[in-house]
Amino acid sequence: MDDFSGEPDSSSRRGQTRQTILNATKELVALKGPNATTVRDITAASGANGAAVNYYFQSKDGLVRLATQEITADVNRERIGRLDALEAKAAGTPLDPREILAALIEPILIISRAQDGGSLYVRNVFQMRVDARAGHHTFGLNGHVARRFIDAICKAFPDLSREDAIWQYEFARGSAIHLLANLDPLSRRFEEIALGDGDHLPETPVHSLGQKEVDRVIDIILKGFGRE
Repeated sequence: MDDFSGEPDSSSRRGQTRQTILNATKELVALKGPNATTVRDITAASGANGAAVNYYFQSKDGLVRLATQEITADVNRERIGRLDALEAKAAGTPLDPREILAALIEPILIISRAQDGGSLYVRNVFQMRVDARAGHHTFGLNGHVARRFIDAICKAFPDLSREDAIWQYEFARGSAIHLLANLDPLSRRFEEIALGDGDHLPETPVHSLGQKEVDRVIDIILKGFGRE
């Protein structure tokens, strides 16, 4: 733990301490929401002290804002990277709708995994829906990602108006987040629904957030696109 007593710290140790605090805060804001996350929560989870939070991030609010934004930004960088690669390979031809959905949904699980196997991204989205104050209104930072996917949908479905493509994009994104949230190891909603009277959840989750589940989500969303 850094004591900030005036002793010099190596740049590598400072970088490690900063990242440890940031990683712990990502877990917390996704689980509790930005406004419910306290400095005490952060210090307990990271092993750092309150002075370290202020030293590296100036304030708790600055740290929480950065953590929230990075959860989304990390996923969106992977999404855009995948879409860039697909479009370069397609050389101007429309992408297959399944490829578009895979580029949109798979990064949620690959990039933003929580320590318990859940998705930081999915949890963070739900926290922002529950508490409007938690949203930080980040569309200005990430709106280009939505527009890129909407452009790809328009090209794949030339009969769609742009307004309809926007609705399809939001349907795909929202459906994926909702379905994946039902697989979260903290909720296990699908398992709860399937229980009979007097049954109890098994100790080990039946489902996981894995490729098989992502493929199933994509199959369901494709039906909404009119493609099976």
